[in-house]
Amino acid sequence: MSPKLGKMKVYIGLVLAVFIFNLLTISPVIFVNLGLNKFAKIIYCYFSPLCHQIDSRSFHINGVKLAVCSRCGLIYFGALIGVLIFPIVNRHNFVKNGNLLLIVGLLPSVVEFSLEKFVGLEIVIFKVLSSLFLGGIVGVVLSHQIIDMFSSKGKIF
Repeated sequence: MSPKLGKMKVYIGLVLAVFIFNLLTISPVIFVNLGLNKFAKIIYCYFSPLCHQIDSRSFHINGVKLAVCSRCGLIYFGALIGVLIFPIVNRHNFVKNGNLLLIVGLLPSVVEFSLEKFVGLEIVIFKVLSSLFLGGIVGVVLSHQIIDMFSSKGKIF
């Protein structure tokens, strides 16, 4: 198997894993609507160490809360977007310094969280955009690091 084909398989596996993880966050809605409440409870338990799951801070579909709060859900969705755009971003050597990128990605979320926690100012669009941005950066850096683990150069496309 050629190295490029091996990297492609790793990338496709990563896309599938992140997609399934995102699907799990909305699966309680599916389970509850199918009358499978026990499965929904299992998913809530699975995500409880990762997220506070406060009802008022979570998205709901058909009256059913997602498995994570809105901020976590947006970060996870942003990570999926980051993994999907990784091949485009990686062509431009954008991911040379992953640690710096993570700090840059975290800054808007820190500002948003601080405004909400310490000033009492909640700006929903800022929360949405900063969470998606952080998730996107994490997705790109995660993709680069995982691909790099399986190759010497980390280039996939």
